[in-house]
Amino acid sequence: MADHGVALDDMREIIDEFMIEADEIISKLDEDMVKLEKRSDDLDLLNEIFRGAHTIKGTSGFLGFDRVSELTHKMEDVLNKLRKGELRTNAAIMDVLLESIDTLKVLLDDVRQGRESTIDLSAVKAKLIAIDQGQVPEIPAPAASKSTGKKNGKGKKAKAAAGSAAAATVSEPVPPIPVEAVEEESPEPEPAADTASVPTVGRGALELKRGADQTIRVDVNRLDSLMNIMSELVLGRNALLQFASKASLRFEGDELFEELNQTATQINFITTELQMSVMKMRMLPIGKVFNKFPRVVRDLARQLNKEVELTIHGEETELDKSVIEEIGDPLVHLVRNAVDHGIELPDVRERSGKPRQGTIKLSASQEGSNIVIRISDDGAGLDVDRIREKAAEKKLGTAEEIQRMSDRDIFSFIFHPGFSTAKVISDVSGRGVGMDVVRTNIEKLKGLIDIESARGQGTAIVIKLPLTLAIVQGLLVETGSELFILPLASVSETVKITRDEIHSINQREVIRLRDAVLPIVDLATTFFKKQETRAFAGRQNAYVVVLGLADRRLGLVVERLLGQEEVVIKPLGELLGQTPGIAGATIMGDGRVRLIVDPVGIFSMVK
Repeated sequence: MADHGVALDDMREIIDEFMIEADEIISKLDEDMVKLEKRSDDLDLLNEIFRGAHTIKGTSGFLGFDRVSELTHKMEDVLNKLRKGELRTNAAIMDVLLESIDTLKVLLDDVRQGRESTIDLSAVKAKLIAIDQGQVPEIPAPAASKSTGKKNGKGKKAKAAAGSAAAATVSEPVPPIPVEAVEEESPEPEPAADTASVPTVGRGALELKRGADQTIRVDVNRLDSLMNIMSELVLGRNALLQFASKASLRFEGDELFEELNQTATQINFITTELQMSVMKMRMLPIGKVFNKFPRVVRDLARQLNKEVELTIHGEETELDKSVIEEIGDPLVHLVRNAVDHGIELPDVRERSGKPRQGTIKLSASQEGSNIVIRISDDGAGLDVDRIREKAAEKKLGTAEEIQRMSDRDIFSFIFHPGFSTAKVISDVSGRGVGMDVVRTNIEKLKGLIDIESARGQGTAIVIKLPLTLAIVQGLLVETGSELFILPLASVSETVKITRDEIHSINQREVIRLRDAVLPIVDLATTFFKKQETRAFAGRQNAYVVVLGLADRRLGLVVERLLGQEEVVIKPLGELLGQTPGIAGATIMGDGRVRLIVDPVGIFSMVK
């Protein structure tokens, strides 16, 4: 019985490894298929795609996942003809291959969930078989040739042709792709029943396996536990440094103290290095999110009869796993909006003197302890007048107020729930759902979002996110004889003001900050429910800390700025955990507990 249990455990481990490997291959196939559509004669890319499908077919067949093996076998037949030059890739063939990959995702999810698969494979298999037998779907006519400038009206018909197993046969023979000598991969023989202990896989799988040997799968809960221990070490480090700083005033020059000070400095260095290492263990490249967008853009552009190129930069930039999990949905909304609202139809672009093909750029980079993500397009840009008109219709302000607003403030209306300037509602957009979801998710991540747009030139949306949410850089401020900590990732800038610079508009205190009007609140008044402004008590000057949350800005008036410090966010517990405007607490180097301000809560309190 023990041996039987071990065998079951071994098989479960093999299946788990197959699922991880299959997910990686499928993700890569999605990405590579979109590349193949533009580089149809890239033999290396074709071979890589073929090996991926071959690996899934071989391993799934051994494990008894017959439907997965059956579908990938039909895909492999088509891919093999493509790489031999017997077929040439076109958009309609690519539609069928991408449909096959989507079906494969469903099959693998059924395997993962341990449920009986009920999806009908007959239609997609018929399309693959038809292509393999030479019934190649017709290449859809281009949106418009540069010589005629006519609009493409055949996109949907071509897609329908791709879905028919009896699509028209190519009238002319397809010229073969120049092929260098490539070792043919013959199907592996079936393993004997008494010797089969591991899956029989192709050369591609062995290459992946060698890469996998350099990694260890670790439960996320263990990493969370390690991060908590690391947080405690940071607190101890901070206490030691503060003690050493105080002791230096009394014992400076003492040989024993100098040794203690050197040890404290060394512990500080090692703790910082260890902290970075622990944080990096939780980091994932943002490419895991970015790499699905070529497929999103490709499919949506085909649906809308647009020509769009997506360029990606900085996909190796790393983010904490918790941030990666939350940023995917907002980025999908923004990329889809760029294709749908931003990029114009090819004929419209041509009449405007632009290239027929629009460009969307997606980039990520690290700036200090923040990650900056930028989604830009060279499309039509935001229509400021239309947004003003819609804002007035929805009574989001008086006509006079809306007319006085800067373009940047006007742009922020698009994040309002239910706000849409689309004249036609479609299944892609126009219902006013999406941008408010973007703002909500960015707010949850304590991030900032900004919009830059010029009519006729395009739009750029810039998102700034903290690298991690557990250990943060904090700005220490004093107000009402209390010390608070503001997450530095939410701080845009600080400004010194006098009482005379504060004005009142509609019973709200504001200051003029360059070309904008900034609403302000006194931090002590907000928390202590005092009516008078505390920051100017007995003094002429105070400070305004400009907080940013998604697209919104707010000034917090405080008495003093005390500097920056790395702090660990600790929950307040069940009794105090729901305190408005407070994200948690931290233990300072002197042992005292200080509250960490929650920007989301502050914005809600002063709404």
